[in-house]
Amino acid sequence: MLVERAQNPAHGDYSVSLPLKLAKTLHRAPMAIATELSTAMALPPSLGRIALAPPGFINITLEPAWLQAQLALIAGAGEQWGRNDLGGSQRVQVEFVSANPTGPLLFSHARGAVVGDVAARILEASGFDVQREYYLNDKGRQIRLFGESIQARMLNLPIPEDGYSGEYVGEIAARAAAEGISPEPSTLSELGIEWVQRSVREDLARLRISHDHLFLESSLYAGWDQETMRKLRDLGRIEEKDGAVWFKTSGEKDEVLIKRDGYPTYFWSDILYHRDKFEKRGFNRVVDVWGADHQGQVGRVKEALAVLGIEPFRLTVLLVQLVSVKRGEETVRMSRRAGVGVSLKEMLDDVGPDAVRYFFLLRSADAQMEFDVDLARRQSSENPVYYAQYAHARLANVLTFGAGTRAEPALARLDSEWELELMRVMLRWPDVVREAAEAIEPHRLAFFTDELAAAIHRFYKNCRVVTDDAPLTAARLLLSSAARLTIANALGLMGVSAPDRM
Repeated sequence: MLVERAQNPAHGDYSVSLPLKLAKTLHRAPMAIATELSTAMALPPSLGRIALAPPGFINITLEPAWLQAQLALIAGAGEQWGRNDLGGSQRVQVEFVSANPTGPLLFSHARGAVVGDVAARILEASGFDVQREYYLNDKGRQIRLFGESIQARMLNLPIPEDGYSGEYVGEIAARAAAEGISPEPSTLSELGIEWVQRSVREDLARLRISHDHLFLESSLYAGWDQETMRKLRDLGRIEEKDGAVWFKTSGEKDEVLIKRDGYPTYFWSDILYHRDKFEKRGFNRVVDVWGADHQGQVGRVKEALAVLGIEPFRLTVLLVQLVSVKRGEETVRMSRRAGVGVSLKEMLDDVGPDAVRYFFLLRSADAQMEFDVDLARRQSSENPVYYAQYAHARLANVLTFGAGTRAEPALARLDSEWELELMRVMLRWPDVVREAAEAIEPHRLAFFTDELAAAIHRFYKNCRVVTDDAPLTAARLLLSSAARLTIANALGLMGVSAPDRM
């Protein structure tokens, strides 16, 4: 039976719409079905009450006494509040960031970094054994062009077509010249990758992101590629034509694996990489965070996995849409090759990691977004991250102020609309974490935190916590403690700080 949270508080806390769905199949009136189902549900009176509503809803309202009784349990749960065992210790790998190692991270890359990191955090909080991986594609045409671009700057030659022209290329070239490094493109590309990766690690560390493992694309071409090619040939899925090697799909359009110039395609590397994850390293599930421009590749990779005997459902791909930066009336778009755009380092210097992380979670990853720098800087309720952190700081302050209270909490007196609303919102936290893990949708955390922060501010405004009434004060302090813990855990799962002072 599907139990959903009621959209309208007047209809209670939860709603069951099953009678409406069964009416056509059973050829009976929805209200008659609802009556029978409500009787069978036998909800304990201490938990809540049931009411029927036309045309066939079963509405459930939690009893205030039950809500009040949960506060001590929440406050005592600490960091475990909201966590669950959904994963059962299954091994899951989350691969994210994995930008081409040909330049520093642009701010647009940070969206995928945050989405991947928070997806990993949610899965860990739901009982999965998670590994975070950075895939370094250190092989291919773009690496050769990178080395040639550095060489051109060293020798004062024209930048090659499709090469890299950012200022950082000049910095790498100057370092190579100062250290007397050979101007061979292959040597320079290795130096460039080392320089870029050091910059990437520094930026990600500031964004509170780290990886457990660095995987080199070049390692896939040390025999694993040949063994996989033989397997696909034996399965009748390889064809050579037009000087290239093709994968024969089940559809009308075959896909190139090895191009005529001998370079492997991204598709071929993806097949090798994912087979390595599932067969060689034994992950139960894999989550990849890709740019939305790779959407067409998802189906192809899953078909190749199925051909190799790997269930496609074990791979989940989160597609991250483009992000632009708005400063005042100006909108900036990114281009690494042209050397234009906003770097992640620059944005971290400007607005800090909390704003970057929170803002990227305010929309679903598959929706395009515009990052408003002026709003991210603003210290007011209009700024979502400031609003959420201020809610935490308010509760931390009132808990410090009321620390000397000694009385038995009069929980039954927590019956105002603002107190009951706050309890109802915070009690949804475990469901939010579990549902976010099931769907792998990190933005659900920010949606919940926005709602919780609003409920905290309304409670704080309308219910004076520390008063001369010691039993009521103790009850409201317990409510404040549970709410502070809940918003701290929510912010923590998003990788956002929860300050005690603002």
